[in-house]
Amino acid sequence: MAVVTLNAAVRTALGRQGAKRVRRQGLIPAILYGEQLENVNLEIGERDLKTALSTPAGRNVIIEVVREGAEMNRAVLREITRNPITRQILHIDLLRISENKPIHMMIPVVLVGESPAVKEGRGILDHSMRTLEIKCLPKDIPANIEVDVSELDVGRVIRVSDITVPDVELLDIPERPVVDILLPTIFVEEEVEGAELAEGEEPAEGEAEGEAAASDSGDEAAEKGK
Repeated sequence: MAVVTLNAAVRTALGRQGAKRVRRQGLIPAILYGEQLENVNLEIGERDLKTALSTPAGRNVIIEVVREGAEMNRAVLREITRNPITRQILHIDLLRISENKPIHMMIPVVLVGESPAVKEGRGILDHSMRTLEIKCLPKDIPANIEVDVSELDVGRVIRVSDITVPDVELLDIPERPVVDILLPTIFVEEEVEGAELAEGEEPAEGEAEGEAAASDSGDEAAEKGK
């Protein structure tokens, strides 16, 4: 498991206006909580945070939060709040962890290999679960969970129960499909009944008789009405 160091300072500017003031200084408002200890409001350099999250493990790293005059805390990133339009980071939540206590994490699923059915154009890969919820000790947190699809053919499914990760418990429903191969859908254009005849095309025999019968009936009705 990747471990990164993140320098932080206690944040005194609180509330919505205080958070805006912190962001104007190039800092990210944060909160450190958990382990039955007091919550601490923090401010963290935006560049430092992006650097900490730029490892191959992404968000799934153990963060050593270092504050001046305080004991170092190990934490994991529990939540990132972003501006929905600009995607700017507005706030982060850091959860303290203990080395001997299991924690819950959402870990991305990475597919490896290539399905022969997909390669040959006989099937379509459906990757329905992009993350899996796990429970493990902090030292055993995987950067991702690899799922091999190199032997997956049409109609075959890899479920949660088919996946094993050393020292990790998967918490999702065992029967849920993670990835499967579907048959391609073939659309057949149906002929429209009653379509107009092309110019110069003779009507079908039944069609001509029907028109003649309708014409005769109309003539009889006209004769009776005279």
